[in-house]
Amino acid sequence: MRMPPELVLGYEEIDTQHRGILEAMERAAAAARAGDLPGTRAAVAALGDVLVGHFSAEEGFMAESLFPDRGRHKAAHDLFMQDFAQLGRELSGGLSDLVVQWVATRVPEWVKFHIRVNDSALATYLSSKRYRPAAYSVRSAKPQAS
Repeated sequence: MRMPPELVLGYEEIDTQHRGILEAMERAAAAARAGDLPGTRAAVAALGDVLVGHFSAEEGFMAESLFPDRGRHKAAHDLFMQDFAQLGRELSGGLSDLVVQWVATRVPEWVKFHIRVNDSALATYLSSKRYRPAAYSVRSAKPQAS
C-alpha cells in the first residue's frame, strides 16, 4: 500500500508499521461498510493485534533511545487502546451505525492525527539520534493474512 505523503515520516521502521496499520484499518472499514459483521469482527481483532504490536515497538524505541516525551506518547497509546476496547464491546452487540462510523472514521482519524503529531516527533528524534532498534522486527507489526 502506498502511504499518503503527509503520513510518511522518513523513518522506515515506523513507516513500515504504519503501512500495516493503514491496510488493517482499510480492511476493517470495508467490512463494516459492507455490513459484514463476522468480517468486521475479524478485521477489528486483526487491527487490534497490529496496533498492539506497533505501540509496543514504538514504546521500546522510546525507552531504548531515551525519547524525552515518551510518557505523553505512551499515554496517547493507552488512551486510544481504551477507546479501541470500547469499540470491541460495542461491536459485540452488532454492527450499528455508531460502530460503522467508529471503524470507518473515528479510528482512522485518530491514527492519522497520532502519526502526524506524536509519531512525527518520535521519528524526527530517532533520526536525529541515528537510532536503530536492536531487536526490531517488522513482522511483529504487520497484519496477519486473512
